[in-house]
Amino acid sequence: MIRRLWLVFFLFSTSFLQPSLLLADEIILKSEDQFRFALQTMDKGEYLRAAAEFERFVYFFPRDEKVPRARLLIGSCYLKAQTYDSARKSFEDVFKAYPGSPSSGKALFLIGESYYRQGIPSEADYYFRRVINAYPQPELRNPAFYRLGWSQMQSSQWQEASKTFEGVEVDSPLYPSSQVLITKSLEGESLPYKDPTSAGVMAGILPGLGHAYCGRYRDGAVAFLLNGLFIWAAVESFHRDHDVLGGILTFLEVGWYSGNIYSAVNAAHKHNRQVKRDFLKTLPDAMNLNLFTTREGHVGLSLRVPF
Repeated sequence: MIRRLWLVFFLFSTSFLQPSLLLADEIILKSEDQFRFALQTMDKGEYLRAAAEFERFVYFFPRDEKVPRARLLIGSCYLKAQTYDSARKSFEDVFKAYPGSPSSGKALFLIGESYYRQGIPSEADYYFRRVINAYPQPELRNPAFYRLGWSQMQSSQWQEASKTFEGVEVDSPLYPSSQVLITKSLEGESLPYKDPTSAGVMAGILPGLGHAYCGRYRDGAVAFLLNGLFIWAAVESFHRDHDVLGGILTFLEVGWYSGNIYSAVNAAHKHNRQVKRDFLKTLPDAMNLNLFTTREGHVGLSLRVPF
């Protein structure tokens, strides 16, 4: 009888312990752990997942001192993932949330960086100039001058870029590279460009000649043969009194002939873009934005200058 009473008591007691055992499986989320996990995810190159983890950090710990940095990191992840619209939206939110602070300056700079990376130099120029005018801090002003110079080179503004690089201060880690670029940027004015108008005129005189002028000899040969065959076929058709066939072939040849001219002009533009890209790749770009991934608590641009 006593054993039965003890058994009932034991079962009764354990029934109250079960909820406690279930509660023991709950995870206690700490801000440091969540922020560290998001950084580790970003370091692995899983940028969209990292952005979601930083969003989770901001949601659960809205009053943490690392929230401004986390919000910048969200935009940085989108920037690295090349989802530029989402990156700019994140940076704009930071800029509005912390007006006049270093975080807002970083956000404004990174909006310009997003346009620079996307290949829209006119918009990039606008934001870099805003940083220069509104934020006198060297850690913002110098990178803005430096990136503005690169953006101007993207737009083939070689003289302007050379003068802009002069704005980088001596004590900046970007100074040695900027001094080289002051001179090197001017070499962009003498790049071996092809004149699109000349290419079009040559193609009009002789199909394929414009392509050969741009160094695209295979395309030139194809254009010469196709146009030559259509012209020969049209002439033969009229010579044999096949006027309808001759008219159709002439109509088609007009399209091929016009396309040959347009293609030659386009080939010149492509050649020029490739020449400029190849030239820019030879220039020293000392800015490497490891975007806010340092473990320190401050918010700032992480620069690495290779020697």
